Amino acid sequence: MKYSIENDLFKVEVDECGAELCSILSKGSGQEYIWQADPKVWKGAAPVLFPVIGGLKDGKYKFDGKTYQLPKHGFARESNKFRLINRTASRLSFSIVSDEETLVMYPFKFEMKISFFLFESRLQVFHEIVNTDDKPMYFSLGGHPAFNYPWKDGESRDNYYLEFERKENNAIFVISENGLLTKEEKPQMEETNKLVLEDGLFDNDALVFSELNSSEVSLKSKSSKGKISVNFDDFPFLGLWSKPNANFLCIEPWDGLPDFEDSDQELTRKPGIIKLGAGSIHYASYTIQIFEA
Repeated sequence: MKYSIENDLFKVEVDECGAELCSILSKGSGQEYIWQADPKVWKGAAPVLFPVIGGLKDGKYKFDGKTYQLPKHGFARESNKFRLINRTASRLSFSIVSDEETLVMYPFKFEMKISFFLFESRLQVFHEIVNTDDKPMYFSLGGHPAFNYPWKDGESRDNYYLEFERKENNAIFVISENGLLTKEEKPQMEETNKLVLEDGLFDNDALVFSELNSSEVSLKSKSSKGKISVNFDDFPFLGLWSKPNANFLCIEPWDGLPDFEDSDQELTRKPGIIKLGAGSIHYASYTIQIFEA
């Protein structure tokens, strides 16, 4: 079931399945800014990544002497266990609680709440993860919102670029054919704050950045004054991805990374893993802001 919040500027919809953002619709222009999950291209819209990000080596990990299996990006993104717990004119909140089914895949007791706050042209996606277990829990958390572009009929994708808030001098991880990270890196941005969305940019899967100077990036067009800005201050990594030649771009705040090819599969040693003590709470949010021309 889908739930909505709205104001004078935008209407936002979230699917209870996966607590997945599925629409940011402008009331003024009629522009839909979120990819509408065309299964012929890519069936996602803005999946929640938890408790892992990306792929695991052989689809498995180890914890406390046992081996477990998890799908790519974890189980939250397609879970039908999320429930709406709060709704106001400007807020939607959903919760998922561990149960016998999740414990088979992920041996930790938890509650995760995801809230969507709409303030004028800004949408904050707020995560609250509670460790309800009597031992530390280990997890990664990420967002995966896919934004429609071009915004005008007939406009070329070559008109679009990403503008980071600061100049970057950053390499990206080279991704192997099986979707894991390699120890090889290649330069991607050298003393610039702009990344042109040229064809072929995602032919080798996602661009995965670490150690960025910026905590905000904007999708912009050379022929428009409008932009979509994503602030990811609570997330140390950033993924960028699209299907080749598809009319969407995923801007993905990540708190964690996929496995490396040489991973020993131990969850506690997974790159970027978060360790949360028993009874503790982890908070993280990212914000989407739409500036229309």
